[in-house]
Amino acid sequence: MRLFIAIALICMAGPLWAGQLVDEAPQEARIRAVAMQLRCPVCQSENILDSHSGTAREMLDLVREQAAEGRSNAEIMAFFQSRYGDYVLLAPPASGPGAVIWFIPALLALGGVGLGLWLIARLRVQRAPPAEGALLTETRLEELEP
Repeated sequence: MRLFIAIALICMAGPLWAGQLVDEAPQEARIRAVAMQLRCPVCQSENILDSHSGTAREMLDLVREQAAEGRSNAEIMAFFQSRYGDYVLLAPPASGPGAVIWFIPALLALGGVGLGLWLIARLRVQRAPPAEGALLTETRLEELEP
């Protein structure tokens, strides 16, 4: 019974002990949020937080330095955007040429819906039986022959 109680106490104390190890600096969550929005110039499809390149590590250090200086997230993003251009942002800006990227999916979806409706309307017209009293054409006669 004592062994069971000792194991239970160790299991219950484990999460508390682990919580003390994970305690991080108060700005670290903010730094991670900014770093996840910046593209690594070397790895291209990874953000600087996940990338293992030296450039990404240096960029992450710059983010930490600027956050420690008291700059806002927008100011930090603007700093990297001025150095690397819009390419460094994982989400392109919704203004200027970047706006096209945001509207293309919506335009393609609308075009697809329009094309689908046009095809359905066209099939209905082709399948509709001719009105009574309509003249038989050569094409219609060929369709009626077995």
